[in-house]
Amino acid sequence: MGCSCDNLLSGELSSELGLLTQLQTLQLGTNSFSGKIPPGLGRLSQLNTLDLSSNGFTGSVPNQLGELIGLQLLDLSNNLLSGSPVTLFKLESLTSLDISNNSFSGPIPPEIGNLKNLSDLYIGINLFSGPLPPQIGDLSRLVNFFAPSCAITGPLPEEISNLKSLSKLDLSNNPLKCSIPKSVGKMDNLSILYLVYSELNGSIPAELGNCKNLKTLMLSFNSLSGVLPEELSKLPMLTFSADKNQLSGPLPAWFGKWNQVESLLLSNNRFTGNVPAEIGNCSALRVITLSSNVLSGEIPRELCNAVELVEIDLDGNFLTGGIDDVFLRCTNLSQLVLMNNQINGSIPEYLAELPLMVLDLDSNNLSGNIPVSLWNSLNLMEFSAANNFLEGSLPAEIGNAVQLERLELSNNQLGGIIPKEIGNIITLSVLNLNSNMLEGNIPVELGHSVALTTLDLGNNQLSGSIPEKLADLVQLHCLVLSHNKLSGSIPSKPLYFREASIPDSSFFQHLGVFDLSHNMLSGSIPEEMGNLVVVVDLLLNNNKFAELVDSSKLQGLYLGNNQLTGTIPGRLGGLCSLVKLNLSGNQLHGPVPRSFGDLKELTHLDLSYNELDGELPSSVSQMMSLVGLYVQQNRLSGPLGELLSSSTAWKIETMNLSNNFFDGNLPRSIGNLSYLTYLDLHGNKFTGAVPVELGNLMQLQYFDVSGNMLSGKIPENICALVNLFYLSLAENSLEGPVPRSGSCLNLSRISLAGNKDLCGRILGLDCRIKRFNNLYFLNAWGLAGVAVGCMIVTLSTALALRKWIMRDSGQGDAEKIEERKLNSFTDQNLYFLSSSSRLKEPLNFKEVEGGNLVGWVSQKIKKGQTADVLDPTVLSADSKPMMLQVLQIVAVCMSDNPANRPTMLKVLKFLKGIGDELV
Repeated sequence: MGCSCDNLLSGELSSELGLLTQLQTLQLGTNSFSGKIPPGLGRLSQLNTLDLSSNGFTGSVPNQLGELIGLQLLDLSNNLLSGSPVTLFKLESLTSLDISNNSFSGPIPPEIGNLKNLSDLYIGINLFSGPLPPQIGDLSRLVNFFAPSCAITGPLPEEISNLKSLSKLDLSNNPLKCSIPKSVGKMDNLSILYLVYSELNGSIPAELGNCKNLKTLMLSFNSLSGVLPEELSKLPMLTFSADKNQLSGPLPAWFGKWNQVESLLLSNNRFTGNVPAEIGNCSALRVITLSSNVLSGEIPRELCNAVELVEIDLDGNFLTGGIDDVFLRCTNLSQLVLMNNQINGSIPEYLAELPLMVLDLDSNNLSGNIPVSLWNSLNLMEFSAANNFLEGSLPAEIGNAVQLERLELSNNQLGGIIPKEIGNIITLSVLNLNSNMLEGNIPVELGHSVALTTLDLGNNQLSGSIPEKLADLVQLHCLVLSHNKLSGSIPSKPLYFREASIPDSSFFQHLGVFDLSHNMLSGSIPEEMGNLVVVVDLLLNNNKFAELVDSSKLQGLYLGNNQLTGTIPGRLGGLCSLVKLNLSGNQLHGPVPRSFGDLKELTHLDLSYNELDGELPSSVSQMMSLVGLYVQQNRLSGPLGELLSSSTAWKIETMNLSNNFFDGNLPRSIGNLSYLTYLDLHGNKFTGAVPVELGNLMQLQYFDVSGNMLSGKIPENICALVNLFYLSLAENSLEGPVPRSGSCLNLSRISLAGNKDLCGRILGLDCRIKRFNNLYFLNAWGLAGVAVGCMIVTLSTALALRKWIMRDSGQGDAEKIEERKLNSFTDQNLYFLSSSSRLKEPLNFKEVEGGNLVGWVSQKIKKGQTADVLDPTVLSADSKPMMLQVLQIVAVCMSDNPANRPTMLKVLKFLKGIGDELV
């Protein structure tokens, strides 16, 4: 007796079914039953088949089902059952057990070894955890074992090799985290092995070559490494998949021995060397993917000896050479992907004769014209040759490619106009001609391509207006016309960006981008733009628009460098989806709206280069997602203390407040902006000290506070910031020593000009660590200064006396005698100060200016070598700067031109200035 029902019955299953004690078959699968499985089913002692699959049963399996000792087939798959199925492992007569796609959990019970008659076991898509129990090896009759998508861990038990009858094993999508056990090689009857997404490591064991019936080996998406063992060449392989691993070495020539293989999938590994020509011996090969490896050399022409090839994917390698006749014999080829290589030459004509549906030649070194015959293909659905050096124009024949859905030719050197015949391709979904040299108008006929979801004509030389017909493209979700010479207005009553769902979104590149920036568009922005259904980035910057637009769906609003005037409307604060807002480079005035604090998703706010005034509202600090704030070149004012009141929670990274009228002290709370990398405050009216708390900004890379009125010393911890590559404190009133650490030791990383009271080695003004008073100065170097002053007075008097005598005598010979005497007197005094007085041998002055010590000292000063003049035996760290300055005064007083010599009053002022520096 049996009962079968597939009429989509619902409700709970009646416990009275247990009264049908003679029932042998109960099939209630694929209905809508719910609730728990009735325990009364355990009374059906004659039952040999029970199918409750694909319903909505919940709860645990009733223990009473374990009493169905005659049950041979049990299917509880595709329900919501939970707990442990251990009670089912008492059913020793079972030959088929399917409990897959439920929520059973816990370790797989060792009692599973009781099911010695089992041939089919399906336990996948559950929450089982832990390793497979060794008792799994007791299932000697097991033929099919499927346990994918659980949480089973490794290592796999050695006992698994006892499954001599096993033909199909699937442990995919489990975190095994182990290597493939060599014992698997003992499973003689294994024909299918699935270990995809299993976190496997180690190498592929050579012992797999002993599985003489293995035809399908799926090892993709693991961390397997090493080379492919040659022992695999003996297998009757049909499908070999090992992509997304870390396999390396050259691709083996023994692939050619797999004369039955249909699919060879080895992408995303580390294979090197050439593509072996022997692959052409794989006469049954239909699909080969070798993308994203490190393969080089030319593509072998022998590859197409495998005439059954339908799909070839070699992208992301370093393949070279041309393809003039490489694929000529691949007469069944429907997909050819060669992108991201170094292939050169032209696109061959014969490609138009192949039944290609997908031709991807992106990012190579192809040149020349696109063959006109290619546009006559009746099969071609996707053609991409972007990022090459293609030239010529697009012919009218492009309209013959009536099956084309995706056309990408961006970043080439195509010129001429866009032919109107392109509008004949009504199936076209993606058209990308960005970054070419196309000119003329946008063809009105593009409005006939009603399937367009992406239209990108940016970065060309297109002119004229935007065709009104484009507004009727109801499926359009990406429109890029930027960086052209378009003029006029945006078409009114647009229908694009309205449909939230599109029938085929497989080709979407940039969902919701509306980019008309960098043109000469003007007029009003259509009101309908405010009623967009699809979330978009609206880029209208660098045009001549004079009004704002807003939409609750907008994520990005870019209206920079237009002709916007007036105040910023507060309603923009209601754009709750807004992520980026750019209103820079306009003529906006008035305050920043407080409502901006409601833009909780905003990451970038750019209001720079306007005429905004007033204080920055403290509500800006409530924008917790804000990463970049740009308000430079405005008329904003006031202190920053309130703005930074919530700085602890702020995650801002870039802040540019430069060239405004902000004033007051720099708040100490600025040191709480721990994410800050760029801070520009130059050109304001900040006063007070540089806060020490700035040294807490460990991520800070750029800090400019020049052109303010800051005072006090430079905090040492700012200079010590390890990531700081530029620090500008110029044009302030800072004082004291420049710290000798970090950025403050590198002139290329710090700017200090315009702080007259700063000193330090980096400025060439060595500060006194010990402060000298006036008494010390007079007792020490003050006396030296007086002595030098007296010497200068004596020398000046001697010079004056000499001139008076020579004027009266008029005797040239006497003048020369007196000049020699005077030079001798000057030399003796300089000799006393200089290092020359300590030399054993006298200096030779014949080669220097004047032939005397004065000339020698003058030359040293001119060359910046003043320190060489001083006697090192009387120098100290404190005295050297003083002596250098005194020596410079002496040098000025010794000038050959009397007009350049200072008066005694100036000399005294010089000396007094030196003394003041020591106080």
